[in-house]
Amino acid sequence: MKNPLKLWREHRKEKQEKKNQSNLFHTWALLEKIFQSGQLYFDKSANRLFITQPLAVLLMANGADGWINSVHNIYQYIYWKLSQQRWENLFREEELAAVRHALAENKDLKREDIDRIKRARRAEIALAESEPLKVEPFEFFIVPDSTKATVEPLGIGNYDPETGNMEVAPWEEVKALLQKNTD
Repeated sequence: MKNPLKLWREHRKEKQEKKNQSNLFHTWALLEKIFQSGQLYFDKSANRLFITQPLAVLLMANGADGWINSVHNIYQYIYWKLSQQRWENLFREEELAAVRHALAENKDLKREDIDRIKRARRAEIALAESEPLKVEPFEFFIVPDSTKATVEPLGIGNYDPETGNMEVAPWEEVKALLQKNTD
């Protein structure tokens, strides 16, 4: 018979893990809605995050640690989305190559055969076939919530997910320094 205290600890640990996972899913669902509403935008090519002022004020209301945790959660969500897109692209490329190879051998394949070939190739793909995304620092801009085509940021910052270091400065100070250095 197992120790009742050990069983209770295992139960509590399992319960806490489920709660943490549930909280993560709720956070990511909320972030998905915020991205869809336009309050957050991530530019993949420039590796920049744009946060609207109302959302930034709300996130900063939790204090410095809350602000950093919020930006880190946003980063984790973005990293997860980019990883999912990368996997889907890999799957599509591999499935297409497998179907092309099969069609070269036999031109009389039916739709069911093609679907079976795709499923078989997807099942064969190993995690090692794709390079993991590189974790890179990114810039973020706090912009006013506006419908204008061009807006000037209110704040600018840099965040390094590996170290958790964040630097934030008001845009006016950065702009003055840039103008001073160009003169």
